[in-house]
Amino acid sequence: MVNAAHLSIFLIMYLPSVGVEGSERKIETHPRRARRMKAKYSLITFFSMLLIPLWLFQTMALAQTQTGETLVVAMEDYPPYEMLEPVDGLRGFDYEVMEQVFALLGYKLNVSFLPWKRVLNYTRRGEVVGILTCAYRKEREEFIRYSDPISEFTSGFYIRKGFSGPQPKMLEDVVGLSVASVSAYESFKALQVAGVNPMEVRTTKNGIRMLLSKRFDYLYLAKQSTDFLIKQMQQADKFEFYPINKQNFYFCFSKTHKGTELLVEAFNEALYTIRENGTYNKIHDKYR
Repeated sequence: MVNAAHLSIFLIMYLPSVGVEGSERKIETHPRRARRMKAKYSLITFFSMLLIPLWLFQTMALAQTQTGETLVVAMEDYPPYEMLEPVDGLRGFDYEVMEQVFALLGYKLNVSFLPWKRVLNYTRRGEVVGILTCAYRKEREEFIRYSDPISEFTSGFYIRKGFSGPQPKMLEDVVGLSVASVSAYESFKALQVAGVNPMEVRTTKNGIRMLLSKRFDYLYLAKQSTDFLIKQMQQADKFEFYPINKQNFYFCFSKTHKGTELLVEAFNEALYTIRENGTYNKIHDKYR
């Protein structure tokens, strides 16, 4: 990411001084060099005129977001991304990243943990500034502005260790087999689109228990969140996992909520900052 202010200052103050000490004497004795130097000055001036307005726009946009107001953010209880009840003092790596980003922008947060369908409805109506941890879907572009990626998830199939059934490499490999997923999640819809007829489970924890009790043979979910729950349930040695695809998670800003067009840009700038200064990795290291 280019810092326009720094680059503008560099062009204006530093480059003109390179190789031009005593320039009047050199220009008088070397006409060709004089023409080259004039061309260099013109180029520097041109780029400076482009970059300074960019820097001013970024600064003004950031200033407009630093209001100190409280933002209402909706999310689902989705360990280890965000957790309603802290586990060993941890609130979730996306939760902590979000706190750091909005703190840099001068905002306070009012966080609401809600069922996923209600989270989407509130965001569509602009009752919240946005959603923490949501996947990209084209149909959501109607009411959502996506931030830069804040984390990722790996979707795949959990099976009981020792299960001798087929080892799937794509969704279509489980057509006609005994498969389940959480009905409110995108993973459930993905199975349906692939021609699978999945069994509905209410929560990830229920799905893990039902897979152990042999109610079905394949459980299609995101690895990061499911592994965290399996570890909490002390069942980490009971399953195998077959990855299918990897996608990004985003902070999803409501288009209906006032001011999010500028806010998403400021959010991305602050997110970039905490990635560069090491804060982002320090947060994630606590959850590995």
